[in-house]
Amino acid sequence: MAINKTEAIVLRHRELRETSLIATFYTRDFGKINGVIKGVRGERSQHVGGALELFARDEIVFYEKKGSDLFLVSQCELINFFPSIRSDLEKLSYASYLVELTDSATPLGEKSEEIFTLLSKSLGLLCAKASARRAARIFEIKFLKILGMMPAMERCAVCSGSVDDGGRFNLKAGGLVCGSCGASSGPSFPILRGTREFIKHIASSDFERASRIKVAERVGKELEAILRKFIDYHIGRRLNTVAFLASIK
Repeated sequence: MAINKTEAIVLRHRELRETSLIATFYTRDFGKINGVIKGVRGERSQHVGGALELFARDEIVFYEKKGSDLFLVSQCELINFFPSIRSDLEKLSYASYLVELTDSATPLGEKSEEIFTLLSKSLGLLCAKASARRAARIFEIKFLKILGMMPAMERCAVCSGSVDDGGRFNLKAGGLVCGSCGASSGPSFPILRGTREFIKHIASSDFERASRIKVAERVGKELEAILRKFIDYHIGRRLNTVAFLASIK
């Protein structure tokens, strides 16, 4: 059995028998993995602090078994508990959304250090004074770009022709469509120029610069609605955290 050490962020966990847990981590070096952590529940449980709480950042040691996607985690040491997120309901809800989205859109065992870094930086941004909604929009746009699912914003998603201010956003086509292609591409809806420009700026900027880009309230509302529809459509389901986010607005 190969022994591996890596940094990891907890995406979810569930109980296994009386004393153990199965946790899903997104790791820096191995992508998403499932690991069994034994002896962490019950009267004689080993002490792991908050290391297995949702979106905790840890250093883990695990045994990789060939032919199995369920590994044995022998060590789990907490690096960052993100306490300032956990003391704020809105930030806590958005952090939960980020890890659920990451879990829902990534396969097991497909390494992406970009995704790990993006999730880590986004949780760090939630700890700062930045708007939780803006942090989520930055994550969504950059996450879609890493996955190769970035909506077309420069040219028509159908014919690759130019799109003027009358262009509309089409979920099925995967972005903006011109007037000629709009009628044949299924339902579409208008999009503000400011929304288009914000998406392009965030996609092309590094994370630190993107985190400083402000957004007008009208653009922010439209951006949230469009990205929500786009992600739901391409993932194929509504995430559990989305309904809760709507309830606390």
